[in-house]
Amino acid sequence: MYHFIFIVLLLASTYEFFSESSKKIGIYLFFMLLIFVTLRYGQGSDYFNYIYLFTNSSEEFERLITNGDFGHITTELGFSIISFIWLKLFNLTPESLSALYSAVSFILIWLFIKKYSVKPILSLFIFYCTFYLIYPFSGIRQGLCISIFIYYAIPHLQNKNYLKYYLWCFLLFSIHFSSIILFVLPVVNLLKNYNLKQVTILSIAALGVGVVLSQLLFSFFATLDLIGGKVGSYTQSSSFDILSLMLRVVIFVPIVLTYHIYERNSIRDLFLKIYILGFLLYLVFMSSALISSRINVYMRYFEIIMLVDVLQYLFLKKTNKVIGYAYIVTLMTFLYVKNINSFIDQGSYYSHVNFYNYPYITFFEKDKVQESRYIEPYFRTYIIYD
Repeated sequence: MYHFIFIVLLLASTYEFFSESSKKIGIYLFFMLLIFVTLRYGQGSDYFNYIYLFTNSSEEFERLITNGDFGHITTELGFSIISFIWLKLFNLTPESLSALYSAVSFILIWLFIKKYSVKPILSLFIFYCTFYLIYPFSGIRQGLCISIFIYYAIPHLQNKNYLKYYLWCFLLFSIHFSSIILFVLPVVNLLKNYNLKQVTILSIAALGVGVVLSQLLFSFFATLDLIGGKVGSYTQSSSFDILSLMLRVVIFVPIVLTYHIYERNSIRDLFLKIYILGFLLYLVFMSSALISSRINVYMRYFEIIMLVDVLQYLFLKKTNKVIGYAYIVTLMTFLYVKNINSFIDQGSYYSHVNFYNYPYITFFEKDKVQESRYIEPYFRTYIIYD
């Protein structure tokens, strides 16, 4: 099913790019992906961990109400409140809350694409290959925060309405602590003019910091009580990934060239400045793949808009358009395969499961999930069969 959707999106985006956009096709594809992510069951490396988190955090908040002791809360307060309302007050299942997180996250992404992309289907294809199978599917809490950020908070940052922007930031921080990075993003509004030479120099400097000072920086963050435990768990061992660095570079280079086409201080220029900042942060923290991805993914989502702009505005001749499109499709195919294989490795799937037969399981066939992957006994308590 995953591969069928990949092929459909590829064919539709190819038609859109070389012919014309179709709003109807885009809407059909959106609903297909919305249903796909909402009805999933047991998919992604964190699915059952979230079922546990929803249950545990709702019980913790219930004890807080009973005893008035905030010491019972071990997860983000906003996340605990949402879990309590859904599971305890509405008496609904944690599986349905997982579906809600994913649905809202993806709907906001689609609205963002419709608002800013000149080729929405192509943006949808890029999103499917890069982020769809990671955040709306698996890392749903952070995925929701990212979606809210790019759709609701970014306009306030563009308009320099910092009060409303920071109100959104505090809300998102209460759902996932990684949103703390959003508090520093207004710094990009201080940058009025910049050039590619400056970006290159800063990138080299950030790379140097990442190589030489990474452990020192991690030790500093570990002293912060609020996020020290999180950072410590991310940096217990070095996880530098040269392949990920190469992929980031080959995507970053064409995107940064949009500097020539974006009007300074426009909304797209804001996208680019945030994206460049995200790349610099990635280089600084690259010795830990997990912490670097947690920090800069909020700034990476703009790829789904800017990669389309690269193709639309920098490859004007027909031959160049074909070459540029082939380049992007090749990268997206590689990322798609990499993501599926990562899910298989991280999800404790049995040896007969591979990239080609990676199964899609829905709410209506929950009992099949244990046929393809091992579920730790600790999490089996939270699996609810009808």
